[in-house]
Amino acid sequence: MNYMLVMQFIFSAIGLALVGYFIGNRINPDSNLPTTLTAIGLALGVVVGFVTLIKMIQSEERYERTTRH
Repeated sequence: MNYMLVMQFIFSAIGLALVGYFIGNRINPDSNLPTTLTAIGLALGVVVGFVTLIKMIQSEERYERTTRH
């Protein structure tokens, strides 16, 4: 379970950074736009990763509380 959470976090951050870089290169490859959009994508990826981690942990805690052992 923990491995899946960490991989989700990493792939969301890297994926959004690559999307930002791709969009920046499509719009204006000769400026700083690809770098800027890559940084924005990475920041959004980190935020999305943390939110996903928190939601999954809360979901697991809720499941553990309601399940009888």
